Amino acid sequence: MPNQTRVPLRLAICDDEALDRAQIAQMAQEILRAEEIRAEIFCFDSAGALLREIRMGQSFPILLLDVMMEGMDGMELAAALRAGQEEAAIIFISSNREMALQGYEVAAARYLAKPLDAAKLREALLHCCAAYMQPREIVLPTASGQSRIHVSAIVYVEPWDRGVRLHLAHKNVEVRLPISQVTAMLPERQFAYYHRTLLVNLAHVRYVRYCELELKNGERLPISKYRLAQFKSEFMKYLKA
Repeated sequence: MPNQTRVPLRLAICDDEALDRAQIAQMAQEILRAEEIRAEIFCFDSAGALLREIRMGQSFPILLLDVMMEGMDGMELAAALRAGQEEAAIIFISSNREMALQGYEVAAARYLAKPLDAAKLREALLHCCAAYMQPREIVLPTASGQSRIHVSAIVYVEPWDRGVRLHLAHKNVEVRLPISQVTAMLPERQFAYYHRTLLVNLAHVRYVRYCELELKNGERLPISKYRLAQFKSEFMKYLKA
């Protein structure tokens, strides 16, 4: 999976144990080098230090976080980042397996146990790299002309009299294309129909209840009872991916 971009992929490793931090960095570097993925790895000895860097504008598309750390732990760091709309892929690494389920609450990509298995780390890193290298924008015809839309900003899509309306994080955009054509431009496993002509970004879904979705922004959407079983299946596949 060679990285075709000129800018190296930036990874952050956060672990308060120096030996673990060095081991994770070395393993990650060897995996990425073998896959011909250009990357820069940055190490942090506390969650607070990494959080400050991100809030100051530093970007790390992939984060490898220890869960159990002094002060702010990895879960608290992830929650703070998600609250700030940070979309980085998160890989938790911990000796505490009992906290794995909490990773779903912050949309973690993987939860790996210590001692770290190289094959599992490789799978997790390649999964996150593949997602990062997917197109992040699509170009759609709108009233103002050809507009670039960030895929991650799309919350859900509904029919509009001349095409579809995209509900974005902070605004709505009308697009003069059928929903089937818009769907074909989007990452297949990230979006799912919750009605015959209504599409939602699974990254924005918090809960699935009977006949209702709750989004992370607090909005609730009715789900067709005929779509419920299939939607739940697609949502679980997305969470486990």
